[in-house]
Amino acid sequence: MSLFRKLVILFSVVILVILSATLTIVYVESRRTIVQLSKEKAVSMIQTIDSALLSDVPDYQFESVLLNLKKQEPDLISFDIYKLNDFLYDIASTNPHRIGTQASPSSTIALGEHKVLTMLDGTTINLIVPLTGYGGMPYSADVKLSIAGDLRSNHILLSEILYIGLCALALALLSAWLFTREVLSKPLQAMMSAVNEVATGNFVVNLRKSSRRSDELGSLARSFERMTSGLQQLITRMAQTAEELHTDFEQLVESGDFTAHGALHMADVIQHLNESISSQFSKLQELGGKMSWHLQATAEMTSFAQTADADDESDLRQWLVTIEGLMDEAAQVHRHLQGLASTANGQLGAIRHINRTAGRLSEMASELRTLLLTLEV
Repeated sequence: MSLFRKLVILFSVVILVILSATLTIVYVESRRTIVQLSKEKAVSMIQTIDSALLSDVPDYQFESVLLNLKKQEPDLISFDIYKLNDFLYDIASTNPHRIGTQASPSSTIALGEHKVLTMLDGTTINLIVPLTGYGGMPYSADVKLSIAGDLRSNHILLSEILYIGLCALALALLSAWLFTREVLSKPLQAMMSAVNEVATGNFVVNLRKSSRRSDELGSLARSFERMTSGLQQLITRMAQTAEELHTDFEQLVESGDFTAHGALHMADVIQHLNESISSQFSKLQELGGKMSWHLQATAEMTSFAQTADADDESDLRQWLVTIEGLMDEAAQVHRHLQGLASTANGQLGAIRHINRTAGRLSEMASELRTLLLTLEV
């Protein structure tokens, strides 16, 4: 269900509640007013009879007074006057057949307690009032009035109010529907369409009608337009950055490949040198061993041989010392070359790792560039 329909339903429910509450209050108050006016009318009639009682009017004349009251008051159902003579007996009534009958217990209670009793039975209001006649003689007046006519008029008035209220409700609902549709629903639907367009990658939105408004919806539309413009610029800059990253990573991958090949070649050369020095070192060790053995054999020769080969022995010893120095230097070079080979292998591993990472970053930059190009389109 759309928002403006919810608002229309809410508005109609509120108006119906207000209208129902108003009609209920009017009905209750008008009914109470009708009852109060009927009581005042009955009291006015009773005051007329009370004046006649105080003036010592004969009992037989009350009947004509009551009949005149009935002619003057169409709503008067019955009017009975009871006189206390051991028991309360009807001495005058608008209904001649009731004259001489005994009063109801309510009249006895009203007279005994000296209070006015009011009873409402449907559309009939019954008022029982204790009276004091000439010489302190106790009387009781029992008046019944019909409020059906007043209630009928009240119902007609309430029906007219209800009809006018329903017409006002229909007009209010139509106004609320038009208001919510033109003022709320259409701008919100336009912004929802713009949001869907942005979600599909189209950042060119048209909210001119909504942005010209001076209320909160206009401010929201202007903010949304600024946001889409900022997103468009941001995506353009991100696309350019992705393109640059892609190019830089491709160059980095190429440089890494070249560096890896150079490091591999250097490692191979160092390994070859290391193997050659190891071979020469082995040969020097073998030569030194042979020369040492030859010197030892020469030392064991005869005395005449010592005299003849003294110079050769001296030369052999110098060669032996030289060979030992070469062996020491070869051992040092061998150790340095091993260190260089280890370092070269480590650098080669690091370069390969960097190259793999650069390759993955290049692929990610390419994917990002493709995605941003799709959003720009």
